Amino acid sequence: MLDGKTFFFIGAGNICESMIKGLLSTGSVRPGEVRVANRSNQERLTFLRNYYGIVPVQDKKAMAAASDVIILAMKPQDVFAALTELNGCIGKNQLVISVLAGVPTALIEEGLSCEVAVVRAMPNTSCAVLESATGLSRGRYTTPEQLALAEEIFRLMGEVVVVEEHLLDAVTGLSGSGPAYIYYLVEAMEKAGEAAGIPRELARPLVLKTLMGAAKMLMETGEQPEVLRQQVTSPNGTTMAGLNELNKGNFQPLIRRAILRATQRSKELGKIIIDRQLANQ
Repeated sequence: MLDGKTFFFIGAGNICESMIKGLLSTGSVRPGEVRVANRSNQERLTFLRNYYGIVPVQDKKAMAAASDVIILAMKPQDVFAALTELNGCIGKNQLVISVLAGVPTALIEEGLSCEVAVVRAMPNTSCAVLESATGLSRGRYTTPEQLALAEEIFRLMGEVVVVEEHLLDAVTGLSGSGPAYIYYLVEAMEKAGEAAGIPRELARPLVLKTLMGAAKMLMETGEQPEVLRQQVTSPNGTTMAGLNELNKGNFQPLIRRAILRATQRSKELGKIIIDRQLANQ
């Protein structure tokens, strides 16, 4: 389905680069089929051209009209300017994918002033290594075939789930922001290893393999995490001693609060954008 499809990224930040790197690494998309525009940072476009071989463009309207898939990847607060510029140049047979946190599909449809196919996506930066967890939801004009195209694009880069749009803020808080939580945990484990006397260059492979092994156990055994945790935890043993310290710090409630706060922030961003639109009408 992707054969010969052309992709136009509007916005050249981290998620744009992660997706480009992932898509090109699969071989299903070629550098010449990818175009990128950025509002102001020309150095960023130069880097993407030199490193990945993609084509930077200046005329967004002409390129959007000529592309099969348009990916909105700018900062959420810049979406109105982009939609105003693209208004009237995207047709029913094209697909618009938004990776903007908090921005509803209805706002994009209204901004483009036509019955355009919009899919809202929340991937994460692990697209770059083809291990993203991505949530998708479809707009009101998106056909099953167009949704299937979006699924195929993101399935090349990892796991895909299709959800109702009201759940996308929660996906943002859980898996969209999720890599940062894991990186933060790795930081803490490495520092703890150092405090216990293990040099950091030795602690890192131990930590990373531990994380990978635990994730693989969950995926391949199908067991609930509580069951696998109990299997590791002997009464009055070392693991129990460590878990008791985590419980003293309310580890699970703290993780829950982090995810719910990120979810709420996604909703807040959406409200800010909608309120701004209403104020300008």
